[in-house]
Amino acid sequence: MKQLSIWALLSVLAAAAAAPAQQQPTVDELTTTIQALKMRLRDQGNRLAELEDQVARQQVDLVQTARRMAADAGERSAMPTWLENLKFYADLRLRYQGECDEDATDHRRKNRNRARFRLRFGFVKTLLDKQFEVGFRLASGDTPGATSTNQTFDNVFSEKDLWIDLAYAIYRPNWLKDLTIIGGKMKNPLVHTDVIWDSDVNPEGFVAAFKHAFGPFEPFANIGYFIIEERRGVALNAHDTDLWTYQLGFNWQIADGVKHTCAVTYYDYDHMELVLAGESYEVINLTNKLGFAVGGLPISVYSDILYNCDSDKTPDGSQEQACAFGVKAGKNKKKGDWSVGYKWAYIEAFSTPRVLNDSDFRGSNTKGHVIGGKYNLTDFLVVGAKVFFTEDIWGPTKGVEDITTQVDLVWKL
Repeated sequence: MKQLSIWALLSVLAAAAAAPAQQQPTVDELTTTIQALKMRLRDQGNRLAELEDQVARQQVDLVQTARRMAADAGERSAMPTWLENLKFYADLRLRYQGECDEDATDHRRKNRNRARFRLRFGFVKTLLDKQFEVGFRLASGDTPGATSTNQTFDNVFSEKDLWIDLAYAIYRPNWLKDLTIIGGKMKNPLVHTDVIWDSDVNPEGFVAAFKHAFGPFEPFANIGYFIIEERRGVALNAHDTDLWTYQLGFNWQIADGVKHTCAVTYYDYDHMELVLAGESYEVINLTNKLGFAVGGLPISVYSDILYNCDSDKTPDGSQEQACAFGVKAGKNKKKGDWSVGYKWAYIEAFSTPRVLNDSDFRGSNTKGHVIGGKYNLTDFLVVGAKVFFTEDIWGPTKGVEDITTQVDLVWKL
């Protein structure tokens, strides 16, 4: 712009010098001409700046339009809308299980070697701003009604069964976020240990759960109704076997990384004697769990005690108590993670229904120790091992010692 102004000025001066003397412009005329040229040049500069701004805005609009078009195309080419918020998950476990049992009569050891697998896979979908969750899972298993999803390698390479392991719906209303309602065949929603519930047992029924936090202290209440056996119309005066559960407790974040959970649960089994001949159960259970860290290593400890208030109706009239203690150090989330654990349990014969608690520990009427550990070979592959040292508490096999070893490889998707 400056060069153009100089050239214009020189041109005017040259023209003035070349003109006849009588036509020489005055100083005022030259000044006016120069000012006019400057204003014209300024107007042209402003016009150019406006044009540059328009081009820049158009470029931005073009980029934004292209991005919107790409996003729309991506959405149109994506999966159907019913697949939104749908999650698939699965795991496969291969297990070697060695059992060394002592014969009750001659005290000789009898060895059994078993190869087993567990396959589970399912889907979870959330709806209406995650207020609703619907899920199902299929799992392997030897027989219906068993508390284990393990499938033993046997029966001349025959096909293996899959069972419905989970089929549930959960409602968490936005208008009352502290409330959760569950119906169907569900993961166990109660605070518990395997003294009462095997990890593979998924109860069937309905649960209402409520919790509310007051700072670090969060009390909760759970009420459940579960159907164990339905008999209406099968025989005269037949009764259903069902279970009402009432649980009160709290979660307390004592300090950073230190959490205490305590729960008192009352299990009211109605007509359980029709499932377990002559056995009746009304169980009160106190569970405590504590999590903390030592030098960055996560530690969890639990204790569990229970008493069957209705044991006088059982064949022995006693054997109504159980207690357990466990500790675990470490975690298993990603490659290189490890954990080790120990459990001691004393579960008398009629303290809790033996068809529902830990089958690996051989259910009720058992005392003993379990030690084990896990290691993450990768983020999705875990190797683990456990050893069970157990013996019967009551009956003709009292004091008979069993040793069970389990070695696992678990793949997770």
